[in-house]
Amino acid sequence: MDRENNFLPMYYQLKKIIIDMIENEAIQADEAIPSEPKLMQTYHLSRTTVRKAIDELVNEGYLYKRQGKGTFVKGRGFEQGLIRLSGCSEDIKRFGLTPKPRILECDIRQPSKRISKMLEIHENEKTFYMERVMYGDDIPINKNKSYIPYHLVPSIETIDFNKESLYKVLEKDYHITINKAIRTVEAILANEEVALQLQVNEGSPVMLFKGQVFATLPDSQEVVIEYFEAIYRSDQFQFYIEQYR
Repeated sequence: MDRENNFLPMYYQLKKIIIDMIENEAIQADEAIPSEPKLMQTYHLSRTTVRKAIDELVNEGYLYKRQGKGTFVKGRGFEQGLIRLSGCSEDIKRFGLTPKPRILECDIRQPSKRISKMLEIHENEKTFYMERVMYGDDIPINKNKSYIPYHLVPSIETIDFNKESLYKVLEKDYHITINKAIRTVEAILANEEVALQLQVNEGSPVMLFKGQVFATLPDSQEVVIEYFEAIYRSDQFQFYIEQYR
């Protein structure tokens, strides 16, 4: 690190050093970079300078932080096409990981007016509600909420969704064929609850998806089978769109 003959700020020089380590694979994807005290000692820098370099590399997509564990090199991450329709468990399996749901809530409840409209049901009808955090091995991928018209899936609350995939159950046990989804996506900041559940820093950028899932019943009727809201970690999950001429 050149303090005398280089006009580049010290934090910028440290950024270049870390980027070179990443580009030359001196530090592999998902490996921790040296700690702040180690960087301070090695390059004779202040804590403020080191933190500025690290924070900028996080914002630029080179690094990500894990609460209480350090700062890590960001790999390519998990990818999902925005036009691809599949369940969380199926997506995680495609990445060679084992899906591990953690159920937070699972019950039959009266939906709000907004949810009733999204499901195209009467306000007095019940819904099956499930809230869970989906893990790939030991990495939390997303937190999602699902609402399903209960009259279409009687007794579904008796199924152990710690072991079963929601969409597989709909297809196998209820003979419901999922056809398409209409969903929106927006960038939001993780609040305290989401940060704890997804193991990210409070205020970290995450992706919020909302949508309706349409399906065909055994009698060939098309209905809205699910309304969902899902929050994805943006440091571990990437989305893409395929375009054709």
